[in-house]
Amino acid sequence: MCPNCKSHKNSVKRGFYRRPSDQKKVQRFLCKSCKISFSEQTYAIDYRQQKRWFNQSCFLTLCSGVSQRRAAFIFRVVPRTIARRVKKFGEICEKNLSNYREQRAKVNEVEFDELESFIHTKLKPVTIPIAVEKKTRKVLALSIGNIGAKGNLKKLSIQKYGRRPSERLFALQTMAKKLQTCVSPKARLGSDKCPLYPKLVRDYFPEAQHYTCKGARGAVVGLGELKKTVFDPIFTLNHTYAMFRDNLKTLSRRTWATAKRKDRLLFLLNIYAWFHNLWLDRNKVKLRLEVFNL
Repeated sequence: MCPNCKSHKNSVKRGFYRRPSDQKKVQRFLCKSCKISFSEQTYAIDYRQQKRWFNQSCFLTLCSGVSQRRAAFIFRVVPRTIARRVKKFGEICEKNLSNYREQRAKVNEVEFDELESFIHTKLKPVTIPIAVEKKTRKVLALSIGNIGAKGNLKKLSIQKYGRRPSERLFALQTMAKKLQTCVSPKARLGSDKCPLYPKLVRDYFPEAQHYTCKGARGAVVGLGELKKTVFDPIFTLNHTYAMFRDNLKTLSRRTWATAKRKDRLLFLLNIYAWFHNLWLDRNKVKLRLEVFNL
C-alpha cells in the first residue's frame, strides 16, 4: 500500500537497495498514481532503526526485571535508544492486546483490582487498574491514572506539587470499556470490597455477577501482593500483580529505577502484559515474539 495516497493496486516493483545496517536486500516499489517511491521496510516496526539487531533481546530484557539504564549498559547503547524502543514496543503491544480482546471468545470469569505505584516520587502516586482472566491468568485490560497521596505524605505532596486531580474513576472506566469487547455480559467479576467497584460493574456489566472479598495482609513473598491467608478468592489477580512487580523494575518495591512519565510507564505495562500472555501460551506455541517482525 502506498504511504502517500493509500492505493493498493497501483504499485509496481522498482529495484532493490542494500540496507546499510545489516546489508539486507530490500525491495523498492513505485506508486503509479502519485509517483511516490517506497519500500517493503516502510511499514516495518524497525523502520529507520540503525541497531535493529537487539530489538528481540531488548524486549525480553525489559520484561525480566532490568531497568532501562541497565539495559542500555548491557547492549552498549545510549539510554535514549532504549527509551525509543520502549515507546515503539509499547505501542505495538497495546495494539496486540486490543486485537487479542476482539478476536478471542467471550470470557466468563474475570478478576480486577488496582495496583499502586508512583511517578518520579512517592508524592505523585498513580493507580493501575488491571483485569485478569481467572482460568488462564491472562491480562485482558489495564489503564493508569493519577491519584492523591495518602497518610503522612498527603500534606507534603500538596505543599510541593499542589492538589493533583484524581483520575482514579476515569482509569477504572477506561479499563471497563476495554473489557466490554471480550467479557460476557453475564460473566462473574471478582474484586475486593472497594466502594467504587459495585457501581462500576452495574454501569458497564449490569447483568454480571459481582462477588467481593475482604482484603488481607500482604505476605513477605510476592512483594506484598500475595496475601497471608489460607485461601485467597482472588489469588489469580494477586499472583499476576506480584509478577508485574517482580518483572518490571519500575514497579518493584524500594527501587530507585522510577518512571518519570505516566505515558512511559503505561508503555512498560503494555509490554509486560503482552509478554505475560505470550509466556502463558508457551506450551501451545513458541514465545511468539516474531510479532515484532524481526
